[in-house]
Amino acid sequence: MRKAMAFPVRFVAEGQSVQTSSRDLDEDTLFVRCVEPPGPGDRVALRLYLPGISAGGSIEAEVIEASDDGFRARFVELSDEQRRHIRAALAAGPPAVQAPVEPLPHTGQNRRLLPRYLDRFRVTLGAGQHKAQRESLNLSATGLFIQTEAPPAIDQIVQIILELPDGKPPAEVQAIVLRRIVPGEEQPAGAGVLFIAADDEFRLRLDAYLARLRSRL
Repeated sequence: MRKAMAFPVRFVAEGQSVQTSSRDLDEDTLFVRCVEPPGPGDRVALRLYLPGISAGGSIEAEVIEASDDGFRARFVELSDEQRRHIRAALAAGPPAVQAPVEPLPHTGQNRRLLPRYLDRFRVTLGAGQHKAQRESLNLSATGLFIQTEAPPAIDQIVQIILELPDGKPPAEVQAIVLRRIVPGEEQPAGAGVLFIAADDEFRLRLDAYLARLRSRL
């Protein structure tokens, strides 16, 4: 059964590589979130950043559907080891939820595969023509939560500039808003965003920074 889960994904289509995130996974297909999806019938090379599989070779896949928020690709060929890791990911965490066409609701049970770390640093949140400096409250391999009294709407594409405290220049990525908490609720107001358009340099940098956070636990 198809299972909703967010983990980093790299895809290459027509020679262009994009670092983004997944929406859901089953044994034969993967839904990849992105801003400009390839069309049905296109071949893509995927790298799934799942435990044990991210360091391996790429997976060839064919796009079988495309929509405004990404595309679904069917794996053309999987090695026994790759299939084993995919099955392990599907067996881990919350129970599988069937999601054949529509995205899952944005509220309810957290279906993250990878951990989040409490971490505060400055970010710039850009929504449309408006940009404002804000602060992150937590960070993961797929996104972050930004504290703001005026969170953007669910499903809005936003520009994020992260000022990671690693001594390097700010990094800019695109993200989609998946969680919105308005002022007056019990939790801090803000927006939970998922990375959907970045480059390989950002992925390497983010992974290195997360490794530092993990070592402090």
